[in-house]
Amino acid sequence: MVWLLTVLIRSVVLSMYRLIGASIRIIDDPIDRFRRYRRQGTRVIFGVWHEYSVVGIYWYRHKGGSALVEDSWRGDVLAYILNHFGFMDFRISSRNRPKKSARGVLGFIRYLKKGHDGTIAMDGPLGPARVPKPGIIHIAGKSGNVIVPAGAWFSHSITFRKRWDNYQIPLPFARLHLHFGEPIVIPPDYRSREAELLEQVRRATDEAAALAEHKGRTYRRRRGA
Repeated sequence: MVWLLTVLIRSVVLSMYRLIGASIRIIDDPIDRFRRYRRQGTRVIFGVWHEYSVVGIYWYRHKGGSALVEDSWRGDVLAYILNHFGFMDFRISSRNRPKKSARGVLGFIRYLKKGHDGTIAMDGPLGPARVPKPGIIHIAGKSGNVIVPAGAWFSHSITFRKRWDNYQIPLPFARLHLHFGEPIVIPPDYRSREAELLEQVRRATDEAAALAEHKGRTYRRRRGA
């Protein structure tokens, strides 16, 4: 019964994501910047807040991306969506299953080292909101990928305000405004500088989110929409 329910939810959610993905408009798409990174051999981990982690599914689909996913039935649904849009998923657990998480993180790092990009919702899966966990520092340090702080703003969206993260899902035909901060290179001595680097990532990601919203609201005023 649980399996049938999961299959049904997968189908419904995938249909919703496909509809939104086909209609959403990305303003000032920065993809050329990341194509340049690839030509230069620079690999990226996008650092996002969980509230708008859905952005990557639309913007970075079918570009060889990857993500960490919680090992749960909700994670199964998300992994199904990610796989459909060309992402690799790697499972981690927040329920006292360190071996499961270690295997997922190790697989993720190996995949990144092969020349792929990744995405980490830094305050997930359970929060607190906008407080990055140290995993992104260690994964970037071991893989050699730079961290790119990412912010996003939707012109029209549903916000789940009773969730810990105020999770957002854009409405069909919404505009998506993106802002990416400058790449953060993780130094070899990252273990002894973890707190400092986490604070740097937190500030940069908050700034990226604020600038994405500023872009969106400015665009709306100019267009009168």
